[in-house]
Amino acid sequence: MTDIDDHRHCKVCGKPCDLTAETCSKACRRTLDERRQAKTNYTYLMYAAIAILAIFVVLQIGHI
Repeated sequence: MTDIDDHRHCKVCGKPCDLTAETCSKACRRTLDERRQAKTNYTYLMYAAIAILAIFVVLQIGHI
């Protein structure tokens, strides 16, 4: 078909990179790691919020 080598694209900037790499550079790697950490922190925050709301509901039912 074409003479383009097999490759994948950087998950941050979209530039072509090696098949074994997720990112094209160390800067993109740092950005990707920061995004993943922020997503993980957000997930923990949401679980904590749900747990706190559940505790409030249980305490309110106990007062009825």
